Amino acid sequence: MPADLTIVGCGPAGAVAAWTAARAGLTVELFERSTFPRHRVCGEFVSAEALPLLTRIVPDLVAAAPVITHARFVAPSGRGSRFALPAPARGISRWGLDAALAEAASAAGVRIRLRTPAPPAALAAAGIIAAGRDWQPLPSPWLGVKAHLRGLAPAPEVEIYFFPGGYCGFAPVENGGVNVCCLLHRRGAGDLRRSRDFLAWLRAAGAASPALLARLRGAVQAAPTAVTTRVRLGRRAARAPGGALLVGDASGFVAPFTGDGLARAMLSGALAAELLAAGRAADYPAALRRAAAPGFRAAAGLRLLPGAVLARLAAPALARRLTAATRWRA
Repeated sequence: MPADLTIVGCGPAGAVAAWTAARAGLTVELFERSTFPRHRVCGEFVSAEALPLLTRIVPDLVAAAPVITHARFVAPSGRGSRFALPAPARGISRWGLDAALAEAASAAGVRIRLRTPAPPAALAAAGIIAAGRDWQPLPSPWLGVKAHLRGLAPAPEVEIYFFPGGYCGFAPVENGGVNVCCLLHRRGAGDLRRSRDFLAWLRAAGAASPALLARLRGAVQAAPTAVTTRVRLGRRAARAPGGALLVGDASGFVAPFTGDGLARAMLSGALAAELLAAGRAADYPAALRRAAAPGFRAAAGLRLLPGAVLARLAAPALARRLTAATRWRA
């Protein structure tokens, strides 16, 4: 029997959409070309606005995740600012998050087809595309590289180290690890074939600041390096040509230093599923624009500023306003 809803992609956006739709009474079939668990290039920082939803779906995962209460922005010179987040966030690896959300969706009745390409029906109006940045990738000079490290004292904060041509973000994740994820321009990336040894690659690339390299002293790589060359920043469409709703990074990729990417993925997936279940799919583009567009505009403006300026803007008096400006609007 055909499903009421077909979803492509079982990352956070797709799994949350599937869980939401199944709980609303729809039969859901979800196609995923990969399997679980898996690493993905991601900051692995879950901001506060997504935590109520995530807690409903995978409460044990959220309860066990490191709490993040502060953020620190560090300029290439080593000078920086630290500020309290508006509400506590969590650090959760994609290794754990994707698998837990897929399991929750399956428990809700979703038929998940792993290692299976999506059928043409997935592009129809009764479909959701949650294929991330791989959905119709566009050329970009930016790339992402990430690894899990041990040997660094985890702190209840997310750290952003800026350097000419990019930045690296640190976030504590489960089991005492630290996720380090870098966004950088191709011209400063060096030889990506050497990135299997993340620390050696970062030192050899020559882009990293002395402050970043100092922070990494004593670190040991604890998981394989993940690399993506499909980092195209900014908003995209809300619907695919066939009518399917686009959620998560398929509908736009916000600047990672805002720390709102995972929250946007899950909240957009839930929004699309709720509207489809209510027979209001036509309302999704406007609803997505209201929730996401202000944050994209704010992030785009901030992205043009040098790292040293961004570090100064992270002073506590201003940081809360800038954080709020880049967030998903409920």
